[in-house]
Amino acid sequence: MLKRRHDWPEALAAEIERAWSLPFTWGVNDCCLFASNCALAITGVDMAASFRGYGTRREAMSVLERFGGVIGVAEMVTRIHAVPEIVPLRARRGDVCLLDAGRGETLGVCVGDWIVCPGYDRLTAFPLLQGIRAWEIG
Repeated sequence: MLKRRHDWPEALAAEIERAWSLPFTWGVNDCCLFASNCALAITGVDMAASFRGYGTRREAMSVLERFGGVIGVAEMVTRIHAVPEIVPLRARRGDVCLLDAGRGETLGVCVGDWIVCPGYDRLTAFPLLQGIRAWEIG
């Protein structure tokens, strides 16, 4: 299981602040990379190392197809890093959550009673109640 760094609250806040006004961009600020970047800030472990490097929608779709969609990416990464699944309503700040944000499966990060994830123009928030699955990051 991953461990949270001693400075994880500040590191997570800095990562969310960095991504806050970024538009959704494949390979830069999409849901899989956003969740992985937040986990990296919290733990120091790059859980996206096996799939980083795509830069277009077509390349992203190839990655998603290879792993079985967004949920497949999440399941693969959490299995490799022994990240336990939890009930979404038990998610705490920094845990990764899967939700349907109206465009299909999306990964986001718990920030209290909300899940934040990349939106069209910037990060957007959804109630934690919309969480379908969740994983405890450290």
